[in-house]
Amino acid sequence: MKKARTAIPWYVHPAVAPQEWSWLAAQHGRVSFAILNVHNGPGRDDDEYYPDAVAALRPCIRLLGYVRVDYGNRPVADVARDIETWQRLYRLDGIMLDELPSHPKSLVQCAQYAAAARAAGITFLAANPGRFPSQAHLNLFDVTAVFEGTAEAYADFRPPDWARSIPPSQLWHLVYGCGPGEIEAVRLAAGSHGAGYVFATDRTLPNPWLGTSTAVSARLSAERVSP
Repeated sequence: MKKARTAIPWYVHPAVAPQEWSWLAAQHGRVSFAILNVHNGPGRDDDEYYPDAVAALRPCIRLLGYVRVDYGNRPVADVARDIETWQRLYRLDGIMLDELPSHPKSLVQCAQYAAAARAAGITFLAANPGRFPSQAHLNLFDVTAVFEGTAEAYADFRPPDWARSIPPSQLWHLVYGCGPGEIEAVRLAAGSHGAGYVFATDRTLPNPWLGTSTAVSARLSAERVSP
């Protein structure tokens, strides 16, 4: 059993947390990929901070742009427009489709979202339904977040039996609300549950993806204000 690699939803703006962005750039070899999210998507063309921050990360980590599909409520054309904007502005390594519907009847629409991404030249496509969809859904994407929830819920998480045949490189777990000492245990558990990628954090709702853990952020803030 291999230990799951770290893959991070990175929803913090570089103007708000420059030290955290510098920290991420220093994780070369320790983070497999990071999901960049400006404002539930690519943001505006005139963001004065994002281009330089992305350019600094690009040599270090595979970068994916965040695109929300609102559980299938967003038209495919709108999703395709966000994907094209990400690529026009930043030429990232891939895209993640968030809030992906996972019920069986959504397969056709999910295939349309995936096809729009591939047509835009996306070669690494991730998705986040936050739970196990069908195997046919999984086959549309290079990696899928099949768990998103608290550490308490993760303690009871068990993948379906059929998922044992899915390569770990296709599976990603997102775990928040970890208590003291739980983060490393969750990382180890992800590998035993068949996931190739994991992110565990002590941050909680409403947005647990605001950079790294609160402990690391506190240390970075202390370094920033030290004389």
